[in-house]
Amino acid sequence: MISTRCALVLGLLAATAAAAADDFNKEDNPFIVNSEAFQRGHPDVRWRNLGIAKYQQKRYAEAVNRFRDAARYGDKPAQAMLAMMLWNGDGIEADRIQACAWIDVAAERGYKSFVATRDKFWAALNEEERVRALDLSKKLYAKYGDESAKKRLNLEMTREKIGLVGSHLGRPKGAIIYLPGPNGGLRAISDTVFYDPRYWSPEKYWSWQDHFWNLPRGQVDVGPVQPVDETPKDVR
Repeated sequence: MISTRCALVLGLLAATAAAAADDFNKEDNPFIVNSEAFQRGHPDVRWRNLGIAKYQQKRYAEAVNRFRDAARYGDKPAQAMLAMMLWNGDGIEADRIQACAWIDVAAERGYKSFVATRDKFWAALNEEERVRALDLSKKLYAKYGDESAKKRLNLEMTREKIGLVGSHLGRPKGAIIYLPGPNGGLRAISDTVFYDPRYWSPEKYWSWQDHFWNLPRGQVDVGPVQPVDETPKDVR
């Protein structure tokens, strides 16, 4: 059910460590996306990961702030987490108007799980609540929708890639990059893998994101929704 602490989105996020396109070496992927160098150029991933950590520590107010930071860079899972936390009242005041507005933005690209959650939330609202949710959704889209958010992340990716590539000029192609391993020490990664265009070319990065988040993930029962009467509280 929905009140099982954002099980839908947390279940999706748990698969991130093993995420890779079909033609990618799955073993290497976690070391790349969790590296400091990668996350400097991908604040969507950095802030989402911090949000998940704070959420799991039950530091919910901090989790909200970190998910909102990730949301500024077009991170749809973070936007969905904000929606779920608002719907459930996870450490913050429950507000299904805001929850519905956030999940609408999260479902912008048509990711199946987020669309299904949006439809469940929408079905639970009355007509007056739907009007208010739509009005708030328009405001959220202006700041957190892809038209604005993707530009922010594209700039960060481009800036970091230029810095990284510039610092490695003169090195032979196929050189080895060492990234921190899970038990300390370093993990060797080919620079051709680390600098794969799917991670650093904005167009390919967004395509990679779409590929991953649209993969079948199984079904999570979000159960019956419950009415909430609290006065709306803006978390933006």
